[in-house]
Amino acid sequence: MSGPSDESHESSLRVENRALMEAVKTIGSTLDLDTVLQRLLYLTHKMLGFQYCTILLIAGDGVRLEVAARYGYPQSIVQRVELRVGRGVTGTVAETGVPLLVPDVSKEEHYLAGLAGARSELVVPLVFRGRVIGVFDVQSETIDAFDQADLELLSTLAGIASVAIINAKNHAAAIRNREEALRRKELERQLNIGRTIQEHLLPMDDPRVPGYDVSGMNLPSQTISGDYYDYVTLPGGHLGIAVADVSGKGVPAALLAASLQGTLRAHVEDLYSIAAIVERTNDSICGSTTPESYSTLFYGVLDPGGTLTYVNAGHNPPILMRRDGSTESLVEGGTVLGMFPGHPYREGRTQLAGGDYVVIFTDGLPDAARKDEAFGERRIIATIQRAAGAPARVMASLLVTEADAFSGPGRPADDITVVVARRLGDASAG
Repeated sequence: MSGPSDESHESSLRVENRALMEAVKTIGSTLDLDTVLQRLLYLTHKMLGFQYCTILLIAGDGVRLEVAARYGYPQSIVQRVELRVGRGVTGTVAETGVPLLVPDVSKEEHYLAGLAGARSELVVPLVFRGRVIGVFDVQSETIDAFDQADLELLSTLAGIASVAIINAKNHAAAIRNREEALRRKELERQLNIGRTIQEHLLPMDDPRVPGYDVSGMNLPSQTISGDYYDYVTLPGGHLGIAVADVSGKGVPAALLAASLQGTLRAHVEDLYSIAAIVERTNDSICGSTTPESYSTLFYGVLDPGGTLTYVNAGHNPPILMRRDGSTESLVEGGTVLGMFPGHPYREGRTQLAGGDYVVIFTDGLPDAARKDEAFGERRIIATIQRAAGAPARVMASLLVTEADAFSGPGRPADDITVVVARRLGDASAG
């Protein structure tokens, strides 16, 4: 017959076997990392009687030990103890991969005080395929609370926990990858929508208007911005030219640009005063957008006699180059659209002679950059002067290609939009 000690030993083995079976079941029951860890710690406490249990994982930097789950500890303990590989009992085990059984923490040189009243500690490594990924730590308020059997059992649990942790992490990574793929797919869908909207905002052909040569170009960036330009044929041989750049990127920017184009065109049909057109457009945009949505706009009208009447609403000042190569900036107008309802705008007016150019552009042109140097207005003016006498399309193309080449390989960071209006001489008119 077996004696009391044999019965006690058999009972202990049954508890241990049951704990291990429960641990194995835990692995198969969920792939959520937090759930796996909490169940393992609860199991360790329930089946083995360990009151204070912690699982710590080595962070991505390979230096810090992060508390992944704990049982029995107050939050304040975790917050005030700095846990690092190679520091303290847990850090030593994480560094060496060798378990440590500490009967009396007061006599252990590596021990870092954490739990008030802790007297003994047992730490085993979490190892997966020969690599330490963290540690399994238990403490007790009793001296010499753990023995070799506890160390062996906890090491076995740690092996099971390591598999569960890696499986859960791999599952989480797979989910993140799928979510990232879905986000990329959605982004591509939005970019396609935005690009389609933006393409419909741009004229199909250059306008034909007596006395002028007008041409526009747009070089799209990798993202969708709110650049657009438009021509409006008006009675009496007049031509309206609009160039705008709305805030933001993506579909919202493209939608705001479309809204601005539609609103401006609607007011152009009802009003002649350019200042009034821009004021009404501003009020409409203010009433239909959020405060952080705004747009810059240059709107000008060319008449057959060579007069350009315009409003610059916070836009990059277009450059007027006279036939002799001198330049002026077209600045009259007011602030950006969409932020200040009721804001008044001033009209600017200038007379164009044969051979004069008006170059209108969005900020993607001067802001085209390589390293910390921007293409800038100085290079824009130099390019215009060098191309004096060229057709409007040639000058627009030259500006876009030179800015693009200046910024280096790849698409520009922002859309580059340029519209050039050239006043023809008497011999070329018509």
